[in-house]
Amino acid sequence: MIRARAFRYAWRGLRMTFREEANFRVHLVVAEAILYIAFVERVQAVTWAILFLSVGLVLALECLNTAVERAVDIAAAGQRKPLAAAAKDAAAGAVLAGSLAAAGVGFALLWGRLGMLSHVLRNPHDYVGLGVLAVLVVLTLRPLPRKG
Repeated sequence: MIRARAFRYAWRGLRMTFREEANFRVHLVVAEAILYIAFVERVQAVTWAILFLSVGLVLALECLNTAVERAVDIAAAGQRKPLAAAAKDAAAGAVLAGSLAAAGVGFALLWGRLGMLSHVLRNPHDYVGLGVLAVLVVLTLRPLPRKG
């Protein structure tokens, strides 16, 4: 029972971050595009694993950044404090570092495949895949309504 409750709290944290943090949704859109390219190009299992790890790292860092920002805002009680700003900047820097690393991983693994759009649209099924990607992007960028 306790484990189920912990999972529920973690899921609530992901939903809150998705709903309230535009950068989290932007990271998801980039992940959707990269994973679409990997799917179309039929990459190997190891490449999938590395891509998912990279995406997970960035999303986890964005959640941690959100947690740090909230905690610092509470501790600073609305006052401008240099240490509070430094903590928030460092957390944002962690997201940036993780994002740059993930981008490097994506380029290293997919660089030779990034020209794939030249041959993707030759098959009618490819239009369906791009349509699904477009729908995912729109749904991801659109914020969820807030509860109560």
